[in-house]
Amino acid sequence: MELNTEQAIYSVRQECAALKDQSPHPSRPQVPKLVAEQTWLRIHLLFDQLISSAIIANSNEDMDIDPLAPMRSEALADLCVFVRNATAMDPQNQTMAMSANVVDGVLATIRIMLRCEMTYAEAKQCSASAGQALSNLATNNYKLQAQLIDSELTKSPIESIFWYLLSSFNSKTQMSGLMLILNTVKNSQQFVEKVCLSEAGHMLMSRIGEMFGETVDDSDEKAMMYVILSVVIEHGYLSVLLTSDPELEMFGVLNALAVYCNENAQPSVYARVLDTTLLNALSKVLAKCHTLLQQVWQDSDTLESQNDDSDISMDSIMAAHRSLSSTASVLSSATTDMEPSFAARVLKSDIPKQIVALLGLFSKELPRIEKANQPSNTDETSPIKKLFMFKCELIQIIGNIAYKNKAAQDMFRELDGLALVLDHMRIDENHPFIREYAVVALRSLLNDNKENQAYISSMDAQNIANDYDLNQAGIQASLQSDGRVSINRNANT
Repeated sequence: MELNTEQAIYSVRQECAALKDQSPHPSRPQVPKLVAEQTWLRIHLLFDQLISSAIIANSNEDMDIDPLAPMRSEALADLCVFVRNATAMDPQNQTMAMSANVVDGVLATIRIMLRCEMTYAEAKQCSASAGQALSNLATNNYKLQAQLIDSELTKSPIESIFWYLLSSFNSKTQMSGLMLILNTVKNSQQFVEKVCLSEAGHMLMSRIGEMFGETVDDSDEKAMMYVILSVVIEHGYLSVLLTSDPELEMFGVLNALAVYCNENAQPSVYARVLDTTLLNALSKVLAKCHTLLQQVWQDSDTLESQNDDSDISMDSIMAAHRSLSSTASVLSSATTDMEPSFAARVLKSDIPKQIVALLGLFSKELPRIEKANQPSNTDETSPIKKLFMFKCELIQIIGNIAYKNKAAQDMFRELDGLALVLDHMRIDENHPFIREYAVVALRSLLNDNKENQAYISSMDAQNIANDYDLNQAGIQASLQSDGRVSINRNANT
């Protein structure tokens, strides 16, 4: 039967509504959980009729608005709710629905409804129900998961069903897409690999990373994105998303890695997850932040003084800020109590070099306020400079890497990192407690290292550390014979 009249669609709409009202659901214990085969075949036929009608209507170039679209959308939504409920109540319904080719009807519904969800409110609701139905169909359904990966990820990236769901303006539809992706990858490393290594899957996961960085904290959507990205991290494919030349706009992926490292604070986890490729990617992020900031501060110190023709936008600066914040968080966590093999991996990377380079740049460009009442000028109140107060984090990373590691201690001396840390044993109102961070890092850098101790002595470190402002604050820094640095209250204050 062709559904080209209002009466015909109304009749089908009534049948679909009746099916929805009698679908298996906890609130209807009298309804059998297992749906009969003939019911699934009827549902397939209804899907087929409604979708064919929609395709014909959409192909009519003489009709700007389809007057039957709202009613058709409601009918398709009722069918999708039936599928969603039935497949949630009994896994056998998944098999029977697939045998009746109901999955094809759900997939077609998603594509049709998402094209017109901004035109019809009914289509917006239908797309969410269809996404939920597909997600339930795929839950613990290895066969359907494999079919979706093999069929959808070989298409153009923006034509995959996963992308369709994530591109919706409806948060419920997006959530169903995230649930579908999670159900597809959470229990199979093979599926994670296929997703991350395919063009469509790579673009999809990168988009989830962007959404994670843009979404407000404590939302259900962000929690779901994190679970998906943590699966990618666990299986060792995050470096594939970042690529060998990561963009600073990938701060969402880096943020997910930072959360993962904070939640899984074990040296063995860091050693397993942060492989050489991922460490090299993090090093590239640090280098790009350094290059961008050096360019920003080369000729002007404030955003306001940049001309309109500047190649550096505020968006790029914010991306650098968020990327550096997340990368510093990752390294602060991961370099704590490192396993020997991981420590060697870190030293082979460019991370120590890039950390020292950034600390040197910040020491040069960021103002140090050594007195609470010290007057500030325009440079010191630069909105850009206020974004990059990361000296404490960088000093902490240096100390972590150097802890009980002679090779790292020597490396930081040769990179001038030791001198930079020593230079921060001063009061700085812009970086509270930076002196304490410097003391801890110096202990790591000098412990059982005669070369570093001699280097400090040659710089007359005692005079450098005990400056006027420290004394005025009642603080006395001392370099002990074994190379340890101690901070004590001055007895004369």
